[in-house]
Amino acid sequence: MTFFWYDYETWGKNPHRDRIVQFGGLRTNEELEIIGEPIELKCQPGLDTLIGPGAVNVHGIMPEEAKGDGDPESEFAEKIHKELTREGTCSVAYNGMGFDHKFTQVLFYRNLRDPYEWAWKNGNTCWDPLELMRAAYLLQPDALKKWPKKDNGRPSFRLEDLASANLSKEEQRTPHDATADVIHMWEIAKSVRKEARTLWDYALELRNKQNIQKLMSRGEPVLHVVGGKMGTDRYCSTFLSPLGSLPQDEKLMYGFDLFYDPKPFLKPYLEWTWEEKVLAQRAILSFRSNKSPFLCKLSYVPKILSPELSLKDILDRTKLKEYDIRARHEIVQEQIVRGSENPFLHYVTQEEDQKKIQCTSFRRDPDEAIYRGFIDGPDRDLMDQVLEVLSHGEEFDWRTVQSDDPRVEPLIFRYIARNYPGFLDDLGKKRWQEYCRKRQLKDKHRIWTTADQNFMIELQIAVKARGNLDESKFEQLLMWQQDRMRELSDPNQQGQNDSG
Repeated sequence: MTFFWYDYETWGKNPHRDRIVQFGGLRTNEELEIIGEPIELKCQPGLDTLIGPGAVNVHGIMPEEAKGDGDPESEFAEKIHKELTREGTCSVAYNGMGFDHKFTQVLFYRNLRDPYEWAWKNGNTCWDPLELMRAAYLLQPDALKKWPKKDNGRPSFRLEDLASANLSKEEQRTPHDATADVIHMWEIAKSVRKEARTLWDYALELRNKQNIQKLMSRGEPVLHVVGGKMGTDRYCSTFLSPLGSLPQDEKLMYGFDLFYDPKPFLKPYLEWTWEEKVLAQRAILSFRSNKSPFLCKLSYVPKILSPELSLKDILDRTKLKEYDIRARHEIVQEQIVRGSENPFLHYVTQEEDQKKIQCTSFRRDPDEAIYRGFIDGPDRDLMDQVLEVLSHGEEFDWRTVQSDDPRVEPLIFRYIARNYPGFLDDLGKKRWQEYCRKRQLKDKHRIWTTADQNFMIELQIAVKARGNLDESKFEQLLMWQQDRMRELSDPNQQGQNDSG
């Protein structure tokens, strides 16, 4: 196995809507020794790319710079795909499950490649060391020299802060540069591996979903380390009583947070009050077994993972008592054996039904509809054929595409328009222009503001904040956007894509 550490800088935070501007990658062996040279790529912004001034204010990369130095998105995606799909690769990104890995999925999907195979096929996996860092803070705080603090005194797990607190000045690089962030991630990982090797090895095994499912087999309470709902005042940690998963999605697992008293939820679900349903949203946690959640059975803690701390030390940090954990766990598990009368089962079923309704009513644009089902069979064969034909410089007639999946034809058309505009006829050029105009000027996902108006608002906010937007870059961004708007607002101009 080799690790491929990678990071993106993007034009915005939404992996469905926003595009990538920079990629940095570094390959190491299992001992974390570097193999080969770091990789840095930029991606040209297309006519349909929405530029986020707030993002530019963070990473400082200008659209003109990316246009001049970058690859068309098709080549950019191909190069990344080659690295991540190398046999035996574990793809590692800090906060990857919430950001980078999602951008990877959508990048491959939009560029007609399978969005998931890179993370499982040929012995490949993906991992996110963020939860390892939170677990180390709770279980083995000596894994790092120093845990940085926010202004409010709470710990910070931002990679930039961890690097600043623990790396020498010689080791530190400019933050919010993809390659620099990859180096920082790798350096921090080396420190944790060296100082807390047992914890490192344990966390790494959690990228295997079968291991997660075994841990959630209802035998005993489970330590769960996670950000988001769990505040740093509880060391981002709690203990769960496993609730299992639903047959239609076995990867999505549920657990009851034993910080809460389960007694109010023991009556039939239909009798739950509105307040109890709101409380259940905090008390019943969910996570995906294929996203490397940090879990550990109560009996493993602290004997295996935290030898310097007692169980009471760890429970005090999570603001729990052992008696409460075991008593509440027993109550929850008694409900599970009730089968169809289990109130927790009714709750999670209701939650899943609501998510399905939201999913079907959202992400209607084909470019953003990655989670509306797999593209496989003849449709996958067709996309592979398109990639093969175009890679040899031959033209593919998008007008011949036929599929029962309404996403397939638009994805193929937009891929050609974005990367091979010379293969479009007048009708295709007009269609592409209309799509880009809608995306930049009439975005239906924005009820009160268009994407262009949102750009101007964000630009004004960004320039007032400290960052990478000085007066010169402000003017460059404004000029870039004005040029795009002129091109898209003129119905007589066909506006071929710059990025092909």
